[in-house]
Amino acid sequence: MRTRRHPLFLVVLAFGILATPLTASATSIAHLTLKSEPGDFIGQGGSFDITYTPLNSMFFSVSVLPPAPIPSFVQFVLGTVTSGSDNTFAIVDFSTTQLGITIQPGLYVDAQRAPFANPGHPGLDVSFQNRGCNTLTGSFSVGEAAFSPDGMTIETFAATFEQHCEGFTPALFGSFQFDASGASLVPEPTGLVLIGLGLGISTLRRRRPTWFDFIEYQK
Repeated sequence: MRTRRHPLFLVVLAFGILATPLTASATSIAHLTLKSEPGDFIGQGGSFDITYTPLNSMFFSVSVLPPAPIPSFVQFVLGTVTSGSDNTFAIVDFSTTQLGITIQPGLYVDAQRAPFANPGHPGLDVSFQNRGCNTLTGSFSVGEAAFSPDGMTIETFAATFEQHCEGFTPALFGSFQFDASGASLVPEPTGLVLIGLGLGISTLRRRRPTWFDFIEYQK
């Protein structure tokens, strides 16, 4: 079975949800840190610390629950796909859609893969360097979430997370920060150093490709 997922359009399997893909402003900045345990598929046991700006491709989507514009799903598409160690491509999703609430500061446990989480579960999905999970378990904590009055533009967002591909024990830990104003972001005190893996492919590979083959990101 093949699955396709467009990086700039959010396909959310829930009633009446609207998604708007937007290009980050010229001043926007994002910061992603990853700490991967040995055996984790996404980070391959490595540690990463990356700052993104619009110059290296940054897009985001916001989904809202009608009738009021309640932001409940945010997706960030970051970096560029290369065939070498400088591959910084990442997609980061956080969702409270299946909780029926706005995404706001707080701890969210028993997360499933967004946007396919079941009712009662928050959504999380972190892919990196063209690798993603078919299914996942995990949790995340939102420290900051500020939106424009219409709910369709992200002003600031910050979260930490723990993700397990296919329910396996090895974890991917990380933090993510975004500021549309370009204000200086304070890195998490992790001491992470960017390490390239160099995949040499431009498709997103899930943990078990025999289940879903390759997920192709179309531009």
